[in-house]
Amino acid sequence: MQPLAEGLSASDAADLAAYFSMLPTSSDAQDNRAFPTAMPDPARASTAIRLIVFGDGERGIPPCQACHGPVSYVRGAPPLSTQNGAYLEQQLEHFSNGYRGNDINVRMRSIARRLTAEEETAVSEFYGAGLGPGVGTK
Repeated sequence: MQPLAEGLSASDAADLAAYFSMLPTSSDAQDNRAFPTAMPDPARASTAIRLIVFGDGERGIPPCQACHGPVSYVRGAPPLSTQNGAYLEQQLEHFSNGYRGNDINVRMRSIARRLTAEEETAVSEFYGAGLGPGVGTK
């Protein structure tokens, strides 16, 4: 995305941001993609749910839903349950290694650095499967 955005003027970037902020964030009734009804690995699902709902206070990891909302959507934070799992995992890795740094107050970078690779995979798979606390399945 960055190479595409580099050529935009400040006005063009503001126009695009305004446009995308107005797009619907709910599921499209005509979206006929198949989503799994459950994650293939119950242990990973358990890990994901624990981190999403409760976080890990001992390691300074807040619950995902604290910022992204209990139904995976809050204005001002990316909706996670509508994202591709591989993309989410890549973004967590980019936050963790500092390659991505567009998070306000370094919040996602500090959280991602505390997650294990297995936890990154679990949370990414969970949201990527279209699952989310309070959302159920698609």
